[in-house]
Amino acid sequence: MVDERVVRVYRYERSKNGRFEKFSQGRWQYSDRFERAVQDPEFVDISEEEANKLIREFALNFVLETNPSAWPSHCLIPYPVAFDSQIDKLGQALRLANTDPDKGRNIVKSIDSEEMKRWFIDVALKSGAWRAKYSGVSGLDVKNSRQRKVISQKRLEALFERDKWRCRYCGIRIAGNRKHFNKFAKFISMPELVSGRTDESRHGLYLMLMASYDHVKPHSEGGSNDDSNLVTSCWSCQFGKYKYSLKELGLQNPFEREPEALGDWCGLTL
Repeated sequence: MVDERVVRVYRYERSKNGRFEKFSQGRWQYSDRFERAVQDPEFVDISEEEANKLIREFALNFVLETNPSAWPSHCLIPYPVAFDSQIDKLGQALRLANTDPDKGRNIVKSIDSEEMKRWFIDVALKSGAWRAKYSGVSGLDVKNSRQRKVISQKRLEALFERDKWRCRYCGIRIAGNRKHFNKFAKFISMPELVSGRTDESRHGLYLMLMASYDHVKPHSEGGSNDDSNLVTSCWSCQFGKYKYSLKELGLQNPFEREPEALGDWCGLTL
């Protein structure tokens, strides 16, 4: 089922006393959301692998469908608008970080991390491959001998400032990079916000609002490291592109649109 572009998969597990389960964090877990619903005798029991596949394909088909002419040209896939209210909560917590860190931590804990995580893993990261598949693009495996040059923290923050602390593709408000997350997590004593070595073990806010720089003209095609070729990108858009160029995915050059500030949002700057 789809709820505000966030997919949830449920099953009726007859072998476990007829309990209803929700597929979450890559595994089946008990759910009481549909306890009062009439159980469908035709409800099919599926494996975790099948559930993951269902989530990806159903969400991508629901949001993007398979017609390239209907796809957005500014980003791979629009993020759920419901996430904006969650980011607003993060802003509230940020304002309390210095004066009432405990309250700020409680606000962050009230944010639905799981929904953000599932969208990032199951949908956003697969959106580039989905677009390539249904537009007939195979993608070129370009072997590049040029080494990607890492830009300094100072230059990265200047890039975030230039782009109004928003992803230049999907427009989501970004929090910054790991330095910003680490400092904020320390202020509110919430190490779980930055812990985890895999996407499944990371916090949803971290996955959705982490940002870096993206080469508009791919580095593998000779794109420079000059600011005129770099834009702020959230992880969803940066990694969702996978091995494809903007042209291959039917995306516009982000420099054709001016970045717009949203209130006083400046990421997780303290």
